[in-house]
Amino acid sequence: MAELVLDLWGDVMDPWSHVAKRRVEAAVVASTRPADIVLVHHVLPGPPVAPAELEEAGVLGRPDGIDVTLSEVPSTDPTDAHRLVALAHALGGPALQGAMLERLFVAVFTEQLDVGDMMVLQRLAAEAGLDERRVAAVLASSDHAADLASDVSTAHDLGIEKAPHLVVDHRFGLGGPAEVEDYLALIERALAEQP
Repeated sequence: MAELVLDLWGDVMDPWSHVAKRRVEAAVVASTRPADIVLVHHVLPGPPVAPAELEEAGVLGRPDGIDVTLSEVPSTDPTDAHRLVALAHALGGPALQGAMLERLFVAVFTEQLDVGDMMVLQRLAAEAGLDERRVAAVLASSDHAADLASDVSTAHDLGIEKAPHLVVDHRFGLGGPAEVEDYLALIERALAEQP
């Protein structure tokens, strides 16, 4: 059987993107063919999140295992954090990419770490399993900046205006965060329609 590709657009500074990531992952696990599904993450920066939205995301994300301790999202530039997510994909595919993104989400929303700080990013990347020398080289350069620009351009070409947003099999889209059941229904539909 062919792989089913899920493309999820998000932002490391957006708690709704964290909720969507966790729910899409839960839908993949609950699907009839989880081993045939590949989840790829893409960046789509959004506007700052208001304190009331953080509180709401914290309440709604709790059943998904998300612990939001922030009362206000810092005004950190997440570009380097997003570049490390792209590096993780280049080094280890979707699994390492997902681990890096998860580590960043927890750092921002639970541990309240500054993901704009190079030393913090190096430590987080090492904890996620990235090669420290490659991380240092990327952070000292503009490597993977083109990947971020491509993600944003593709999102706009697809009519995606804000994160989080899931595209299943390059055909079906769903803004979010949606419920696990909604993501699962879309995944199962795409699996059933595969040749």
